[in-house]
Formats: sequence, C-alpha cells, structure tokens
Amino acid sequence: MPMKNNLQQKPIAKNSARNIVILLIAAIVGAGAMTFVVAQSANPANKNLLPANKSNPTAPTGSTNTSTTSPTSTSSDVAQSSPNTLTSTVPGSPNFAGSSVVDTDISKILDAAVKKQSMPGMAAAVILNGKILGVGQSGVRKRDMPDPILRDDPFHLGTCTKALTATMIGVLVDEGKLKWDSTIGDLIGREISGITPDYASVTIDQLLHHRGGLSAHGPTEVWEAAKYAKGPAAQQRRVYVEAVLMQAAQAPVGKYVYSNAGYAVLGYIAETITNTPYEQLMQEKVFTPLGLTSAGFGNAGSAQQLTAPYPHIQTGLPNFVDSPAAITAAGRIHMNMTDWAKFCLMHLGHQPTPPLLKPETLEHLHELAGEVPADGFGYAGGWMRPNRDWAGGRTLYHVGTNTFNYCVAWLSPLKDCGVLVACNQGGKKAQAAVDQAASDLIARFMPAAKK
Repeated sequence: MPMKNNLQQKPIAKNSARNIVILLIAAIVGAGAMTFVVAQSANPANKNLLPANKSNPTAPTGSTNTSTTSPTSTSSDVAQSSPNTLTSTVPGSPNFAGSSVVDTDISKILDAAVKKQSMPGMAAAVILNGKILGVGQSGVRKRDMPDPILRDDPFHLGTCTKALTATMIGVLVDEGKLKWDSTIGDLIGREISGITPDYASVTIDQLLHHRGGLSAHGPTEVWEAAKYAKGPAAQQRRVYVEAVLMQAAQAPVGKYVYSNAGYAVLGYIAETITNTPYEQLMQEKVFTPLGLTSAGFGNAGSAQQLTAPYPHIQTGLPNFVDSPAAITAAGRIHMNMTDWAKFCLMHLGHQPTPPLLKPETLEHLHELAGEVPADGFGYAGGWMRPNRDWAGGRTLYHVGTNTFNYCVAWLSPLKDCGVLVACNQGGKKAQAAVDQAASDLIARFMPAAKK
C-alpha cells in the first residue's frame, strides 16, 4: 500500500544533529540489544578459491553458524515463476539443468561443513551456463529441533541485500527517475533541510561504491538509537538518515569505506523520489519481474512458529533478533536459494524478457570505482570484484550477515558460473562452514576449478 505521510513529513527544520538523535532515542523500546557487523570472509584452506583476510584489508567483516544433523532431502523445487521470469525452477524446464543426483552431491558437501563446524543448517545453489545446476540443503531449522532445512526454505541474505538494492537503483536510472551523478542535496534536500555540505554533493554512484564519506553505521549514538527504534519502517529510515546526514562526513568523500548507512541513504532516496516504500519498490522493480516469490524482509518465519530457518548467535543459541529497519536497504532481505540463484543469473547476463536492466546499466553496476590493484577487491554496485583463477578473472562476490545468519555469493561472469551458500547462524564458525562449502562446491562444479 502506498505510504501516506511517512515520506512527506515536514522536515525537522533547524534542529541540530543532537536533537535529531534525541528524537530517535525517544522511539526506543526496551528490547534486547543486537549488533550488526560488516562481513569479512574467513581464511579458507584454498586461497585460490576464496579470499584470505591478509590479502583483503578492504573486504567487509563478518558472522558465524552451527549445526548438528544433516538430512539430504532432494525434494523437487516447486517455486512458481511469472511468465516473464528469467528461470523456471521446475525440473525439465529450459533454464533448470539440475537433477536429484546433483542436488544430493551439493547436499553431501553441505553435510560435511555442517558436521565439521557444528552448524544448525545450511543450503546452497550452483549456477552453470545460464542454468541453476542444482540446490542442496543440510541440517535443521533450529538447533536441537527435528525440523529439517527444506529445499524452498528462505535464508536471510544480510549484507548481500546491497546487490538487490543496487539493482533497484539501476531500474530507477533506466526509468529516468535517477542519474548516477544525482546528488543527495538535489534529491532529498527539501525533505532534510539540515544536510551538511559534506554530504549534499555526494552522488548516487558514490553511495553505491561506498565512497560517500559515511562510516559503517553512521555516528555511534545514531546507530545505537536505531537498534531500539520503534514505529513504521519508513519513519525509522527517515529519522536515521536525517540524523546521519546532519553530521559531518566521517571519512573523506571519494575514499572507500564500507557503509551500511550509505545504502540506507540510497533506500531512503528511492522511496522519497517515488513516494513508495522501499519494500514495495523492491517488490515491483525487482522481485516480481524476476519471479522471486520467496523474497521478503527481515527474518523469515516467526519467533513462535518454526516455518523457516531460525537465526542463531555465534555461540549456537537461537535468537530471533534482526538488524534495525533503518538499514533494510543495506541488509534485511531474505529468499530461498533458487530465487537467489535467479537473481544472480540476471547479474551473469541472463535477463528476463523484457530485460530488467539495460545492458549498459548492468555493466555500470559491475564497474569498479577508481584504480584497484590486480590483487585488490574493489567495490562495484552492490558487489566486490576480487580476482580468482577459477573464475578466469574478476568475480562478483559478496558476504552477507546480520550476525545471526551468514551467506556468500561467488559468481564468475567470464565462466558463466557461480555458487551460493547460506547458513542460519552467525559468527566465525559459520563463516568457516560457508567458506568450506563454497570452496568445495567450486572445486566440484566450476569448470575452471576441476583438476
């Protein structure tokens, strides 16, 4: 439903940043604290397949996962596709190349990771030559409960949400509602009257590439207040973004600093210029055109009913907390592995009919900003671009975590292949489990990785 007043409130004129923070704190509820960190890949056994922290100082930092049992169910994928969807996931369709044998192989690889790192559950998808080669799963939805992870279970994508937000921004560019060089001041200066000069001239492109002068979450006091804020999601975003933008830049504009706050600003800009909530925009501009029927926001399922993988903290204890609604555009989307694979296939160039993005727009989202060393990561629009031998060059890569779930996407545009792995726990052990599974899947299924 369209938002009535949330996006068209009068700006809080002439308030200091401190007063904005006070307003945000006024919305605090007495809930338990939660944290949200940037995700960084662990140091995997095969550094040629996955990134090592030593060579990756600019990669975002991360979370963990745990599991006890490992069923290898290979039930058919029954996700429905819209007529113009990129991929039908029903076996036998033109874009589904999988089989129960492949699904079982994927699940066995996950079994090993679940067992070694004592994860609750994991799931994965493999993409090859424009098709979803297979989907596998292992473990349980909640530790010490019998309910197994199912093929269609949605997983929290954490900071991998950024690629989805960037895609929606690309759609708005194609529609003429935004330009890559549109500035914060031009786009929302009337709604937020106190934007500092540091941020007023920051462009959409700089926000996409984490070069807008914002820190990971904005000023500490603003972030702490956002974690406890209550009320409509759009209102939380507005107050959070206003508080962030009314303070001085926390890093030099133009310098790479990974920022969830920057993507929160992008989400707020999108919903402000369209007068449409971010969630509705994503549904209309990305989810529906790609047939991502399992996609949603925040934790999947509910704290009371075990209908989806349940989040776990890094020690393995279940905890249904999520990141604050203020940063939904940076890290709060969930979907099942098949739908995530559909989205990733689009970024490998396999677009729906009609295409979701113009070819030049898709290419722009994959372009690095500034000079990046050959062995450096570099950040594009929602993706990192590390070089990997198995991929034949630069990959599209991102880790996702809200500290209660963990996932990773590795795509090779040159080889037209990729692997996606997700886990319903956060922390270092989950990171290790996801990296182990991704490395083994790459070695098993990616053409260039075969011996």
